Amino acid sequence: MLQRKLLDPSDARLLRRFARKIFYDIDDAVMYHNRPVSWLSRWRTSRRFRATTRVIDHVVAGNEYLADLFRREGRAVTVLPTVVDPARYRVKMHAPTATPRLVWIGSRSTLPYLRQVLPTIERAASEVPGLRLITIADETIAGAALPVDHIPWSADGEADALCEGDIGIAPTPTDRWTLGKCGFKIVQYMAAGLPVIASPVGANAELVRAGETGFLPDTPADWIAAIATLARDTEMRTKMGRDGRESVERRYCLTHVADEWAKLLA
Repeated sequence: MLQRKLLDPSDARLLRRFARKIFYDIDDAVMYHNRPVSWLSRWRTSRRFRATTRVIDHVVAGNEYLADLFRREGRAVTVLPTVVDPARYRVKMHAPTATPRLVWIGSRSTLPYLRQVLPTIERAASEVPGLRLITIADETIAGAALPVDHIPWSADGEADALCEGDIGIAPTPTDRWTLGKCGFKIVQYMAAGLPVIASPVGANAELVRAGETGFLPDTPADWIAAIATLARDTEMRTKMGRDGRESVERRYCLTHVADEWAKLLA
């Protein structure tokens, strides 16, 4: 089993020589870069991608975008989505509130995605009295024109922290790197019984059923409308949250993927 790593040609040949069968598990666009790099770095990454692709037998990809990259190279691919253990997540009990709270979970590497949509969230706050933002991460944002509550991320506390929010958000720009993202935060939101507002990018559009478990706004106006609608409608938040949780239990849970892995490895 090889996970996410790209091999130098010599290492790839050595692995192929001694391995009976090579499965490649990937949930990020590791063949690209998420920041500007030199042409030499791009060349090296491309070379490793080609070398790795040549020797693997079967790819297990986290979304269709990644799957297509390997299908074009002639590899057999199975798509298995990102999953969680639903038992770890307490389900949000939605109630009318004068301070509706958006919640974003992530890290400092993806915090720029939240900053990009912050002006839109601030405009939504001018239309939704009491709107607040919760960040669950190793860093937060400062100087926002709405109240921001920060909960430092921890493995033990992240699941309960999600229930401090009312609506999970996943703003995502469109580029080759983000198209390979597999929507882990969205699965977490749904496991916690939260409706989701996410950019329709990559796996986001595969995970969120628009109008059923959340919204997939494509413009600032759509984002504002989605935030305002969910902030004001407790019944909608409850129903979308319940449907999202059921979706996790049915498809995006560890037991489901474990069964699929067992079939593949057999």
